Amino acid sequence: MKKAKQRSRTPRGLDRSAILETAFGLLDEAGEAGFSVRKVGATMGIDPMTVLHHFRSKEELLRQIADRALGSINLPPPTGVWRTDLRNVADAYRSLAHRHPRLFHLHFRFHATGMADHVSSEIVYRALLEAGLSPHRAAGLGLAFYAFVLGFALAEIEGLLTPLDGAEEEEMAALAADTFPATAMLLPAFRTLNSDEAFADAMTAFINGIDTVATVRREGPAVQASLSKT
Repeated sequence: MKKAKQRSRTPRGLDRSAILETAFGLLDEAGEAGFSVRKVGATMGIDPMTVLHHFRSKEELLRQIADRALGSINLPPPTGVWRTDLRNVADAYRSLAHRHPRLFHLHFRFHATGMADHVSSEIVYRALLEAGLSPHRAAGLGLAFYAFVLGFALAEIEGLLTPLDGAEEEEMAALAADTFPATAMLLPAFRTLNSDEAFADAMTAFINGIDTVATVRREGPAVQASLSKT
């Protein structure tokens, strides 16, 4: 007698994109602490091994979730103006942090999450080369750009860039003004801190710094010597 064919436990029509969408929704809602391949399988009514068959590992699934998140935001195409392009990418990542705070940290974990990340990186690296940086400096400052933008956005969603609350203000106000004069001077500003303004100022400082590095490279030792005296 012929053996009866085993019926697949995978629902008909299930594909990689369906698993990714389910996993994305779970992580976006519960965060990584409440996320597992087993929960993805249970939500879809499939064996967890089916999930791993499509994504090889939990880490690869997380990587694809991060890329799916990045692909969901509006990333303007290159404008040909390098300062504008860097600001556009920075704004896009900050928007991503606000929209998906529970999975945003994944973007620190991978050098590149996938195609959406490569599209973003191409805009940044092209902008840095157009600014006049050498490939070596463009590579280093490109990663520094992402470290700054991701770090700022994460600090913002974690609550660092918010006005002082009562307990924090009391602690800072109690510091001896003669020992902490700068802190005392900034205390009123901390009470009304505006994260939008802080981000804009930080981006301006970063971009101006890139321009300075590029100018030194273009104009050579004479500029370097002049800057060292200031």
